[in-house]
Amino acid sequence: MSEAKVFITGPIVANSEEAGNAWPYTTLEDVLSQLEWQKPFDSVLVTINSPGGRMDKGMGIYDHLRSLPNVTIRTEAIGQCSSIATAVFLAGSERRIYPHTEFMIHLPQGGVVGTAEAIQQYAEDMARWQQDLIDLYVDRAGVDPVAIAEIMRKETDLSADDCLSMGFATTIVQPITALATLPGRAPKTATSQPQPAAPAPSVMSKLATMARDLLAGINALGKKPATNLAVSTAGDAPVTLTIDTGDREAYEVGDGVTDADGNAVADADYALTDGNTITTVDGAITVIVATPTDQAPTNQDGGEDVQQQILEALQGLTSVVTAQGKAITAMQQKQAATNQKIVTLAASTGSKAVVDTDDVQTPSQQGTSSDQDPHQMAADRRAARANKRIGTRI
Repeated sequence: MSEAKVFITGPIVANSEEAGNAWPYTTLEDVLSQLEWQKPFDSVLVTINSPGGRMDKGMGIYDHLRSLPNVTIRTEAIGQCSSIATAVFLAGSERRIYPHTEFMIHLPQGGVVGTAEAIQQYAEDMARWQQDLIDLYVDRAGVDPVAIAEIMRKETDLSADDCLSMGFATTIVQPITALATLPGRAPKTATSQPQPAAPAPSVMSKLATMARDLLAGINALGKKPATNLAVSTAGDAPVTLTIDTGDREAYEVGDGVTDADGNAVADADYALTDGNTITTVDGAITVIVATPTDQAPTNQDGGEDVQQQILEALQGLTSVVTAQGKAITAMQQKQAATNQKIVTLAASTGSKAVVDTDDVQTPSQQGTSSDQDPHQMAADRRAARANKRIGTRI
């Protein structure tokens, strides 16, 4: 079995029109629907952040929660719990309130326009609702009926401590102050001794970083984010560790660390080749610090490796460009041969060629100069050939 969760947020109303078409708001039907789709369950946690609203709807929610058979009801008030929302809060056998919750109780309020008989009937209904609410407070919180009626008449805001002492709440949720420490290690004390400044990265190191980032970006194209990040330890006998980073590209405190066999690593400090030292406890990262410069792994061949990678990338790019150039040259030669065939065919059949070779300069003709317009020369030659063909036909 599981615990169902119900959220009562905004005013408690009959419909959206009563809420002024504003959101959020809560209706009795909302609560019934939230519970229905979570069945089966053996407990319900009701989280309330509401200024109150319709008394009949609020009491309906209270009655339904209290009528669930063999179900433990827990309620918590956070932000605001006022008016009829306090009755819903009292439906829980365990009632938690946060320290800064606005908890307000008062007598039912309302008004009516009509005949004297209708107004009298409304006043009697209001008195009955008022007594029902007082009785509920007395039954669930154990308060004195006369004292609580006086407090309600004054429309009183109660602090979390007041709610606890009066019986409205059973627990105050206290803020948690967390202090992270490593098991078996004494905390380090801060000293005023200045720390040496980190050396400025060299041009080659920046270039190496950019190349690695570029290569990683290219490799990541079209791939789903990896959930595991492989890292290597520094030293004479490096080992490969696997860090479970989820959908992140970088590791952080809390990520699990396993060895090559998939087992959680031992509790220790691991200096990595990326310049960080991680501390693991129970197979998870607890601390990440930069490796001290006197302990940082040296890799004199790192720059040469990156240079070699860049050289290989440039060589590969050159090969691609050269191949593309050869392909373009072959395409141009093929096009020229096709054009020549068209001209030859046109000359043999007496038709006008689509492409005239006189209009296209060959490589041997490029760079030569002439006093006559080349376009006019080509036109004259075409006219001469046309006259010759006409004379032949006649």
